[in-house]
Amino acid sequence: MSMGMDISPVDLINIQMFAVRVVALVNYRKQISQYLHTKMNSVAPNLTTLVGDQVGARLISKAGSLTSLAKYPASTLQILGMV
Repeated sequence: MSMGMDISPVDLINIQMFAVRVVALVNYRKQISQYLHTKMNSVAPNLTTLVGDQVGARLISKAGSLTSLAKYPASTLQILGMV
């Protein structure tokens, strides 16, 4: 029941299909997150420990490479974090 009305069979099918897609996306996100965690720990373990998987990956991406990121002064890192 919803607002005093029955849910039509078509609407129920759509809701169920949507729920299945949401569950699949959540599982996919978990897989991607685990992959990122594994890669970041192998490529940049110190950076990962300091700022985490996602922030570290974004910083490397914005800097262009880990080597470029390592050469930046602290003031540039602050700017990268704001962009």
